[in-house]
Amino acid sequence: MTSTLATHKVQNLLAKLYKDSAENDPINRQAAMALPETATRDEFYTAMRGVYMAIGKEFGNLLYATARTAKAQKIVEFGTSFGVSTIYLAAAIKDNGGGKVITTEYHAEKVERAKANLAEAGLLDFVEFRVGDARTTLEQNLPQNVDMLFLDGPKGMYMDVLKLMESQVRAGGVIASDNTDHQGLEEFLGYLRNPEHGYISAPIHTKRGERYSAHEITLKV
Repeated sequence: MTSTLATHKVQNLLAKLYKDSAENDPINRQAAMALPETATRDEFYTAMRGVYMAIGKEFGNLLYATARTAKAQKIVEFGTSFGVSTIYLAAAIKDNGGGKVITTEYHAEKVERAKANLAEAGLLDFVEFRVGDARTTLEQNLPQNVDMLFLDGPKGMYMDVLKLMESQVRAGGVIASDNTDHQGLEEFLGYLRNPEHGYISAPIHTKRGERYSAHEITLKV
């Protein structure tokens, strides 16, 4: 069986999106970084709305493999952006026999780009998009026994989203967290790494170009 992720359609789309990200993200990031120090977090993320903030291919492959191994059919993603990570997750859902990725993104214009990308990948039917603050969009209408939670939105919200979703993730479910080397995540990581909270957790690193990215893969026991 050829995995959906390995098809020419999906691989060519991912290559196109990574190329666009490499060419345009530095310009868009520079504009966001030029904001005054008094800019609010909302103003910063609004300025970043043209930036992919996409996971790298190595980590994408790991997400796909993890979701396949967990036989995930119910995945919740915090931070859609333009849907690169959603493609990896939706491909796994399809290859597991069906289900949904429920993905939430603050900016509506990013969701429209993500929908177009998932449609081009042939995976739109496996994704439910929600728009707004995740602390509101994930408050209700969620399935029981979520197989996988992927955290890749604003890092200061990781703990809030984890606590909101904690009871929904099934025993044996996976929590994957991106960019865990960012400042301010010490409490969040300490919580996941404390076995008294019902998790077994480990840091990992994947390579993207010439640099490495930090992540956390956590099992709910």
